[in-house]
Amino acid sequence: MEVLIFEEKRKETGLSKRMLAMVLYTIHILVTLLIAFGWMSPWDIILWCVVITYAATEILWATRQGFCILTDMERWLLEIDKPDSALQQNFIHRIIKNTTGRSLDPKFARNLTVTIGRFSFMASLFRLAVPGI
Repeated sequence: MEVLIFEEKRKETGLSKRMLAMVLYTIHILVTLLIAFGWMSPWDIILWCVVITYAATEILWATRQGFCILTDMERWLLEIDKPDSALQQNFIHRIIKNTTGRSLDPKFARNLTVTIGRFSFMASLFRLAVPGI
């Protein structure tokens, strides 16, 4: 099983970098919630945000070997070394581990992320194409 890179010992960073990393972590949570639940919104603008944000996410994953740019920026701010595998810094895995204390298999967490994202993307597109649903 892959070990989460954020579980490794961090270097001591300044308060401003830690605060900026926390802001970035919060933004990452909000983006994740938008993608996961935005398809249920009654507003077209939110549906478009889901479509655009998830499409951009898939493009970034494809061009960056699965690494998320938001996690990379957070890791850079906290001076955590880049892992060998994107599975070692899966954001959903981190959220679940931080909130429940349970560790998922990183491959399962990655597949869960992609499945929910693609469902939300398709549901948003469908709702935009068929008004009134």
